[in-house]
Amino acid sequence: MCGIAGIISKTSKDSHKETLFAMIQAIKHRGPDGEGLAFFSENKSVPVYTDETPQVNKESKSFLFNPSISLQNFDQPFNFGFAHRRLSIIDLSEAGHQPMCDTTGDYWITFNGEIFNYIELRDELKNSGHVFVTQTDTEVIIEAYKEWGFECLRKFNGMFSFALFDKKNNRLFCARDRVGVKPFYFSDTNDNFAFASEYKAFIKSKLIPFEINETQQFDFIVNGNLENSDESLFKGIHELKPSHYLVYNLSTHAFKSINYYALPKQSFNPKTDAEIIDVIEEKLVNAIKIRLRSDVEIGSCLSGGLDSTVIAAIVKFLQPDKQMKLFTAVFPGEAFDETNYAQMAAKSVNGNWQTVSPTAVEFFRDIEALNYSQDLPVWSTSTYSQHRVMQLASNNHIKVLLDGQGADELFAGYSHHYMALWKENLGLNTFSQMGTASQTIPNAYKMFGKQLIKDAFGLSVDYSDYFTDNKKHFGKSKNEKLASTLNQQLALDYYGRLKSFLKCEDRCSMAFGIESRVPFADDVELVDYLFSIEGNRKIQQGVSKYLLREATRHFIPQKIYMRRDKVGFETPVQKWFLPHKIQILETIQENLDYADMNALRTDFEKLLVQKPGFLLRLYSFNVWKKVFSAI
Repeated sequence: MCGIAGIISKTSKDSHKETLFAMIQAIKHRGPDGEGLAFFSENKSVPVYTDETPQVNKESKSFLFNPSISLQNFDQPFNFGFAHRRLSIIDLSEAGHQPMCDTTGDYWITFNGEIFNYIELRDELKNSGHVFVTQTDTEVIIEAYKEWGFECLRKFNGMFSFALFDKKNNRLFCARDRVGVKPFYFSDTNDNFAFASEYKAFIKSKLIPFEINETQQFDFIVNGNLENSDESLFKGIHELKPSHYLVYNLSTHAFKSINYYALPKQSFNPKTDAEIIDVIEEKLVNAIKIRLRSDVEIGSCLSGGLDSTVIAAIVKFLQPDKQMKLFTAVFPGEAFDETNYAQMAAKSVNGNWQTVSPTAVEFFRDIEALNYSQDLPVWSTSTYSQHRVMQLASNNHIKVLLDGQGADELFAGYSHHYMALWKENLGLNTFSQMGTASQTIPNAYKMFGKQLIKDAFGLSVDYSDYFTDNKKHFGKSKNEKLASTLNQQLALDYYGRLKSFLKCEDRCSMAFGIESRVPFADDVELVDYLFSIEGNRKIQQGVSKYLLREATRHFIPQKIYMRRDKVGFETPVQKWFLPHKIQILETIQENLDYADMNALRTDFEKLLVQKPGFLLRLYSFNVWKKVFSAI
């Protein structure tokens, strides 16, 4: 896990070394263990070091990619450059330094992420005649590209974003993993093309001026959407979408983006439930097993819910003699607090359990730092809970964490997944299905009826009363229609809701130099298998995530297996916000000239009860705007 950046000059032989250095410095938190840069022209590649490059890499002569000249003394004209911040996880030696090249110097890469099946791929490539000089998964990407070209992406099981310079074909090959665990952003102007792991790299380096995309601004405030279109909240900065790669021609400066992966379609599975459950157990155990590959200690997030408990329990099964550090955000006295379940889960695996209890005072103290590290305004205070869990892990010297993101989108864990299934099976039997779900959805008939009316008539929420006259047209939310089948809804969530969660996960973890691994979200074998299974098998007898529960019931405590309530990563929003009403309204008024402050003051308490997310988004957006305007 690392930070990457690069810049290509279109107009002259200008290496933009100061700009590139500023870009990688802006994201140094992603890789506290080292820094490297490399500059390229038609026939020359020069790796360089900085004051933050480890001394061993400056002194080593073992690899072509080891730098021998400092950035300060480098003054040659070059066309483009790569930069890298290293978080050392696999092969902690100087062999893991980046930007990295192969033994010929014809292929260079700057890479962020992990290829978890790199050992198997390396063996396969060795059998085809490839020679390896490091123990890194980075080198596996280079050799895989040399063997299979762009098709190498189909071989990778993991999370990744990278840019690879193919000197022989004079092109860049940039790619991102299937679900978007690892970020990749780019800008394209008349003067240059640039990429980086975070938006702030473009803004802090002054490569792109801070300007807000108005359409995306209102899509966030009103609908809660971020990064769901080709444009971003930052005008002039774009996102390489998940499951896509980009090919940049260095001769013509033309580029194109290509989709390389799609979720499989549901197909009839003749296996019995018991047979399917056995396959799921096998694939899930393997997904977690290969994500335990690391040269540093691995911990895990633990909420007390099914997903994180499953991960901790399977790790204990795989490593019975090790005690894993487990980290939980707790809220004593709150209805949604999961302390008892988390404690039960930790005890069942003999874990070293650590807790943190975020408060309102701390949230408002840290909100500016939180929005800065997130790159985008936060849309849920649960992001702060996650932020504090990652901080707790860092304080306990953990560099790699496992997390349960993605299980709900694979196995059907949300209330609207029930409704998608009922919609798919609409008929007389639907009423009995709703009755069996009462433990998870107390008002199932009412909720489903409202959803059907919403879908039929396109009903939406109207916030226009809280905007000035010239912006009222932005105030009506989009109607998000429920899909016609459960698997269609899961696919929408996989590339939508989950992608948003993973963005938060990446920024929360990387703010503290932690690599977060999500076996449910990015294990391609597990994902492909689950999406091939009929939706009717995923919720049975009113029980969500039925297949996951049954596949793991012998690993986890009975009380957690039997849990039917769905508790998100919650925080007491109303309790936190009401005492800070004046501060919140002053922040909104200071930075948002189109907000109707009289209406917001009048309806503050009502909004806090009925639409707390809208208030949070307004407030968070203005904190974010203030922070990035000052960069």
